[in-house]
Amino acid sequence: MLRGFIVILLFSCTAPAAAGRQQTYTLDDCITIALQKHQSLRVSDAQVMMAEALYQQAMSAYWPRVSASVSAERADQDRTFTAQGNFELPSSLTGALTTVAALQDPQYAQALNAGLAQPISSIPLDMKMKLYDRDLVTASINLEYPVFTGFMRPAIIGQAEKGVQIAEQARRKSSLEVVRDVKKYFYAAQFALQMEQLANATLQRFEVLEDLTDRLYQNGSLKVKKTDYLRTKVTTAMMRSMLNEAEYSRELAHEALGNAMGQAWDTDYRIAETEMPKELTANLEELVEAARQFNPDIQQLSLAVQLTEHRITEAQSGYYPMVGVQASAHKLWNDYDAGLINDDNAEGWTIGIGMQWDLFSGFETVGKVKHAEAQQRQVKSQTILLDEGMALQVKQQFLRIRSSNRQIQNNKVAFGFARDNRKLHTRAYQQEMVTTKDVIESQLVESFAQSAYYRSRYSLEVGLTSLEYLIGRNLEQLGGFAKAR
Repeated sequence: MLRGFIVILLFSCTAPAAAGRQQTYTLDDCITIALQKHQSLRVSDAQVMMAEALYQQAMSAYWPRVSASVSAERADQDRTFTAQGNFELPSSLTGALTTVAALQDPQYAQALNAGLAQPISSIPLDMKMKLYDRDLVTASINLEYPVFTGFMRPAIIGQAEKGVQIAEQARRKSSLEVVRDVKKYFYAAQFALQMEQLANATLQRFEVLEDLTDRLYQNGSLKVKKTDYLRTKVTTAMMRSMLNEAEYSRELAHEALGNAMGQAWDTDYRIAETEMPKELTANLEELVEAARQFNPDIQQLSLAVQLTEHRITEAQSGYYPMVGVQASAHKLWNDYDAGLINDDNAEGWTIGIGMQWDLFSGFETVGKVKHAEAQQRQVKSQTILLDEGMALQVKQQFLRIRSSNRQIQNNKVAFGFARDNRKLHTRAYQQEMVTTKDVIESQLVESFAQSAYYRSRYSLEVGLTSLEYLIGRNLEQLGGFAKAR
């Protein structure tokens, strides 16, 4: 006996501790956790980092390109220079050489005087000289800087800059998608929990009705027959089945919310009840204008139109010349001090300016410009289509929210009447003033009215969530809500 008491005491102490470990998450808590853990945001962050890296690559065009090179090579043999042929003498040397030759060779002088020999006007050459040794080490540093690129450089940088902004809008869209999914699953879990509580409360009322009908039937009531008794039994059993289904739906919605938050499958938590959504006061025109201003898809296409402007400029750069500055310094090491690699040529530097201009490229530049302009027209048309489609979607959610607000008001009134009707029928049934069928009907009508109220509230919450996603901004930040109801 004492042992059983100790076991009961241990269970009573450990149960609150286990319950205390279960965390309660509000909607804001769920959104914060999802923004920290959801993997899609990591993908968007990586895309932004890649776009920023491309922008840094494009910005490198404003800096000079400096490179250094060192090479060591050995040839199969020393490099030489061979000269063969005749060396033509200038006229000032022709007479002098002819006179010297005539003085040294009397026979040549006699032949020259007799007109049988020609004056010396050239010298035969057959010369081979060494230029440099076969082992050669070369070191150089080079600098290149584009002075004018035909506006290609700012166009490429502009494209990279717009690419970063587009990636940032894509990341913002991913964040909005995560927030939208968490809100939808949170409201779905809350709706499923409310339906489970409603099914449980309805089952309890039917169990009380079943017990009351059983007592009236067993006590020989003239108005309660066996068919009434069986009807309450069947209805109660059906409500137990509906409760099981509601519990299953609540568990599924709970797991879906955890998955959207990026939680592990075995995380134990429960959600806190939220307040009734505030009434939307913004008109349709304000909401459509806000969507055009903040929606990430529209912003991405708007940036894409600006990007195509830079593409057109890049294509048009083919009409202009490219001008650049080049400079280099070098040093050569060779064992042969004479020849080509002498003290004057062993080290030195050069600087120059160059221009390249494609005068005719087979109309390639014209084709590139037309292609870029066609891309711009395509993106502008897509922007118009998206703008019209976005306005229709905003209007759809606006009408849904307005309809849900009206349904909430009507269902709330209907639920109040249904609850009073159920209480009145229950008291009358205890006095055998109404039939069992009427009592069951009043119970079902109350549950139906309450479920309709919960459903219209869930529809309103989902509509507001979808509208916020389309606009790309929290409605409270836009001042589109009235005070809480």
